[in-house]
Amino acid sequence: MISELNFEKNKDEILEKVNKLVNMYKKGLLGGEVMPEDSNPGLEKDCLENYNYFTLPMALNYQRNSYKLWESAKSTYEDNETNFVFDTKKVVSSKMEDIQNALIKYKVALQKNKQTEIWIKLSNTINELFQR
Repeated sequence: MISELNFEKNKDEILEKVNKLVNMYKKGLLGGEVMPEDSNPGLEKDCLENYNYFTLPMALNYQRNSYKLWESAKSTYEDNETNFVFDTKKVVSSKMEDIQNALIKYKVALQKNKQTEIWIKLSNTINELFQR
C-alpha cells in the first residue's frame, strides 16, 4: 500500500506513467479495443436469441482463439441453413447429424461428437430450466 507521503513524493512520476498508458491506449498500442464477442449479429440485448447466441458458443471455448470462435458463431448465425442451432427448442428436436453439420460448417465445433453433445445437453438444460 502506498502511504500518503510516498504518493505525494511520487505523484508526478505516477501521473507521467498513467498519461503514458493513456496515450498508448489511444494509439491502439495496448490492443483489446475490439473484443472477440464484438463479432456478433447485433441482436436486441434483451431477446432470447441474444442470450442463446452468447451462451451456447462459450460452452465450446476450450483453449481456442476466441476471435475465431465468435467469427464462426456469427457465420453460423447468419446462415439460414445453420442458424437453427441457436434456437434451443429446434436443437432438441433436430437430428444429431444435422446439428453436427451445422456446428462444424463454420467451425463453431472443432470436435464433431463431443462438442455437439455439449451443445445439445446445454440446449436441453436451458429448455428445462426456463420451460421454453
